[in-house]
Amino acid sequence: MEIATYCEPRVHQELLQELRQQGIDESIGRVEDMDSDQLRAVRIIFGWRIPQTVIDACPSLEWIQGAGAGVDWLMPVRLPPGVAITRIVDQFGPDMGEFALMAALNWVKDWPRIYRQQVDHEWSPYLVGQLKVLRVGVLGAGSIGAHIAQMFRPLVAEVRALGRREPTIPGVLGFAADAWPQFYDNLDCLVMVLPHTPETIHMVGAEQLALMRRGAYLINVGRGAVLDEAALSAAVESGQLSGAALDVLEHEPLPPESPLWELPGVTISPHVSGPSRRAGMAEIFAENLARFRRGEALLGLVDRGRGY
Repeated sequence: MEIATYCEPRVHQELLQELRQQGIDESIGRVEDMDSDQLRAVRIIFGWRIPQTVIDACPSLEWIQGAGAGVDWLMPVRLPPGVAITRIVDQFGPDMGEFALMAALNWVKDWPRIYRQQVDHEWSPYLVGQLKVLRVGVLGAGSIGAHIAQMFRPLVAEVRALGRREPTIPGVLGFAADAWPQFYDNLDCLVMVLPHTPETIHMVGAEQLALMRRGAYLINVGRGAVLDEAALSAAVESGQLSGAALDVLEHEPLPPESPLWELPGVTISPHVSGPSRRAGMAEIFAENLARFRRGEALLGLVDRGRGY
């Protein structure tokens, strides 16, 4: 058996059903159910959070298909040089864009106030804000970031995007990494979609937040470690930021004792903005499996040096 998944039994069965729909009828085992002889024959693993023990038990391994957009969990794992790593691509932009847009509307219309007033049976009209006057910055200009930028573009005054190199997204102001002060300058809303790599840890801190408009808002749907949470807390407490929507945290799940739970203006959600939908994962894996068999370039191939 050359192909195996590393996941829960229920997820394994769901993936098998979707893969059958994609025309893949070869035998696919589940790593946790295989003995040592079977593992030695495995060439392909489809899954996430694969531990070193599994890698070591599969000496014939040639390719790991990650089940999400990020593969930071694989970076500490020791892999033979020839093992390819791929991630799911072109699946998460719509979901994450909708989530970011929801968070921005929740902030600009002050939906928490509406909820509180209903709970208190209070009828107290107020002047709500508008998206159309906002300057929105998207930190991360890959396929997901580009999709989010294009979703915001018709609805706001200005959209900026920052990438390693200056991105070219229609209707969006592009900034290269070394132009970050201009990117952050007077931003009303920052949407973070960067991956977690050694270079991006705490990339957004006090210096960056101080450049944004006072009372601005932050939305993180990328990776938690990119944001300096202590700097965020200080910015919210000082009024530099009016709040934040954090779908990803540096430590997940967020510990019950974390002060972020109670920080005024901050909304915590349990990493749900970019769900790994079984059909989408199966579609990418089926295409990559066909490419693997033909010796062609794989979709979503990870540059281990960059971490994405």
